Amino acid sequence: MTQILSSRRQFLAASAALPFALRSFAQTPTEPHWVFLGTGVQGIYRAPWNAATGELGAIELAVATDRPTFIAMHPKLPLLYAANEAAKGDGAFSSFHVDATQGTLKLIQQVSSRGGAPCYVSVDSTGRSAFVADYMGGSMAAFALGPAGEITDAGGLDCQHNPACGVLGPVKDRQEEPHLHCATIAPGNDFLLVCDLGDDAIEVFPIAPGKKDLVGAPVRVQARVGSGPRHVVFHPNKRWVYCVHELDCTIDLYDWHAHGRKATLTLREGSTISTLTAGSEMAGNTGCEVLVSEDGRFIYTCTRGEDTISVYRVDATTGLLTEQQRFSCGGKIPRIIAFDPSRKWLVSCNQGGDGSVTVFAHEPKTGHLSETPKTFAAPNPMFAQWV
Repeated sequence: MTQILSSRRQFLAASAALPFALRSFAQTPTEPHWVFLGTGVQGIYRAPWNAATGELGAIELAVATDRPTFIAMHPKLPLLYAANEAAKGDGAFSSFHVDATQGTLKLIQQVSSRGGAPCYVSVDSTGRSAFVADYMGGSMAAFALGPAGEITDAGGLDCQHNPACGVLGPVKDRQEEPHLHCATIAPGNDFLLVCDLGDDAIEVFPIAPGKKDLVGAPVRVQARVGSGPRHVVFHPNKRWVYCVHELDCTIDLYDWHAHGRKATLTLREGSTISTLTAGSEMAGNTGCEVLVSEDGRFIYTCTRGEDTISVYRVDATTGLLTEQQRFSCGGKIPRIIAFDPSRKWLVSCNQGGDGSVTVFAHEPKTGHLSETPKTFAAPNPMFAQWV
């Protein structure tokens, strides 16, 4: 992968206007707000966002870039980072300057993601490190971020050649090699959880943003055989972790304990629930995303194939889940579901068919979602990020 604007001198030249960008970022107008869409096509798209009505304005190209399937904002700077899934070979990790007033993006830097098909990006809460999960070949790349958000290579994990990675799972057509699917930072900003669909494992890395040794050796946590862990989310109490499994369409509850540079993640026996409609066959269905409400009382998930969204009530004492609601996502193949900043709306990015974004009204107090969404055509949408 050819590196674009990869040297420090080039980066500083490209970001000379950053102080002015910071000022404009801090003065983001009340209206319009923008939503950026990561896609499986050649660009990040944008649309004006109306938080009062849950409606998107005209969806149009914000910047051309190769298959930006997952995007994330820097916590302090007007920078957006993207995972670029290349058609072949290594993918890329890119940064873009965000003009929140105009809803525009400008490429600042691009480096190799150090693996194929990067599918997840996270930036730690201090803005000093970023992590990319590569689906093909099973690698996790860790990057130090400089004061202006510049990307510096800082290590990671290569499951193809690392004894820390385990035995491949039994689903031959999906677990033929390691497949890393997320890189989720723990609430304390001191650990990284990486789901490996191919090995049925969750790798837990100690991290130290801003330090020379950014990533420590991982501890491998065995998931259920053949489950294919995909994404995890932390409960607000910082003691429970919910994992959605792609291959068997389930959610598991794990107990989390962290102290210093050591952490344990323990599967709660008897916590497994199916995300499928009762009586549905497993074939053709895959679990996808998992969200938790701000107050921790509800869990939300989507399942591709039957193309549904489900809402679960969380038992305040045990953390166990009880289904509360289930309905169509309003499109085909929901890749991601996400709440807008107001939490009044839940958005589903549906990459199948002609592509669509569906918007459901959300009642935070009850966790209830409207079952008839507003629908907007969009090119192969895979992620939504509000600015």
